[in-house]
Amino acid sequence: MPPPLPSHRMIEAFRAAVLHGGISAAAEALGTSQPALSRDIANLQKLVGFQLFAKHGRTVRPTEEALALMAKVQQSFLGLEDIARFYEQLRKQRIGRLSVCAIPAIGHSVMPAAMEFLRRRQEKVVVSLEIASSIEVARRVRNRQADLGFAAQGLAFGDVEAVAEFTSDCVCIAAAGQFPAGWRQVGLAQLPGRPFVALRGTLQKRLEDMLDGIGAELDVVAEASQSLSASELVLRGMGVSVVDPFTAAMHRQKGGSALPLAPALPYTVQALAMGDARMSAPARDLLQYVQSVLGASD
Repeated sequence: MPPPLPSHRMIEAFRAAVLHGGISAAAEALGTSQPALSRDIANLQKLVGFQLFAKHGRTVRPTEEALALMAKVQQSFLGLEDIARFYEQLRKQRIGRLSVCAIPAIGHSVMPAAMEFLRRRQEKVVVSLEIASSIEVARRVRNRQADLGFAAQGLAFGDVEAVAEFTSDCVCIAAAGQFPAGWRQVGLAQLPGRPFVALRGTLQKRLEDMLDGIGAELDVVAEASQSLSASELVLRGMGVSVVDPFTAAMHRQKGGSALPLAPALPYTVQALAMGDARMSAPARDLLQYVQSVLGASD
């Protein structure tokens, strides 16, 4: 026959007495009377069959058995706190909450305007934006830490699905006035021999593979892990670089020069979401805005 179960009130009284160091402080914390709380603890003590608190002068202290029991009680209450946090998240989602994670190229260029658009369209929506690498974007979407992600092509995995794609061509950037007058594009064969700011990652590898095809090699004078950093180095006259079209647009806004690269080097970004979850209205509105700005294929 299973042992009788304690009531939640007994457990709550016991936990409060341990955490607050006494019966009086526990009763005050729970907003109840001292006799009522003492009665709940006495009932629990009778139920478990061993002493829970021992007197030390004017105070009481938990016994060794009580401390062992407290460890198990805390596990239960931590579970309840997780539940409370979860339903609070659900409550916030009802009034509108959207978590977005994006690679720097999208997060720093398109996303601020997209968030402003969403704010005007749905005033009660709270949008959070995280900037991360493509792998981290996909991981956050998979772990449901982000409702919508924007990552490099080909990183959807598991239950993560690509709900849209955005493709454009990479651009060659330089400081203002560094391209010869009359140039309308930068040929691949015109990159070697010029100081070049390289980007660490797949885009740079694809560019180098194209150069290997014509037997050419870049004169790399600096490297950057993010396209925005490469843009800043280029603006300071360090050399030219090849970056994604979104960074190139910001480069122009800062006064730099940007020309198409020939032959083209496509750059594709995927919008990611969980395949087993229905996309919320705020997520659909934000994605629709990004599609209208960049153009996309579902």
